[in-house]
Amino acid sequence: LDLYLMHWPVALAHGHGFPPSKDELISLDDCPLSETWAEMEKAVDDGLVRSIGVSNFSAKKLNGIITDPNTKIPPAVNQVECHPYLQLPELHSFCADNNIHITAYSPLGSPERPDDVSKVEDEPLLLEDADINEIAKKHNVAPAQVLLQWGITCGPHSALCKSSIKPRMEQNLASLDAFTLDEEDKAKLKGKDINRRYLTGEFWVTPGGPYTLENIWDV
Repeated sequence: LDLYLMHWPVALAHGHGFPPSKDELISLDDCPLSETWAEMEKAVDDGLVRSIGVSNFSAKKLNGIITDPNTKIPPAVNQVECHPYLQLPELHSFCADNNIHITAYSPLGSPERPDDVSKVEDEPLLLEDADINEIAKKHNVAPAQVLLQWGITCGPHSALCKSSIKPRMEQNLASLDAFTLDEEDKAKLKGKDINRRYLTGEFWVTPGGPYTLENIWDV
């Protein structure tokens, strides 16, 4: 494999269901992230993967791995939700300082995710945002292309967008070449940050379980 990631900073019993029950969740006190990371490093040593990284890690959790005296290979990537409503400037700064590449998932706000995945009624939709649509209209492009170019040029980070529809795939790929965000556009988009996370990780939170949104995200 080119890249292998720890998907969430949680520990699970073998053969768990989804969402997991309280008894299928293991606390990080009993299964520290450093132990999982050591196993990830073995995959590199054994020639199974070229690079290893993490996903949904806060700067605090990343720092815990980086500063662990037993760490031999620092994370190459941190894959996190990121878009104009969730810009994560502090995390971007930390990752840049430590040579960790950020890859954004849900760069369009994940509007088509299942209703039972952190979806709430009347949530703000990126693709329907008036300012984003105004910028798209000004440049004669789609709102999705505005969001993708923002991520790649202003984030800055790579962006993962998923579609099985060929015209949308072509549109997404054309985002960088179709137009350029001007300084007015960038300033308007910078002002959209409301710390809105669409995939909260609430499916790891169970009554009496070891995880809370606060200890997952370190807030």
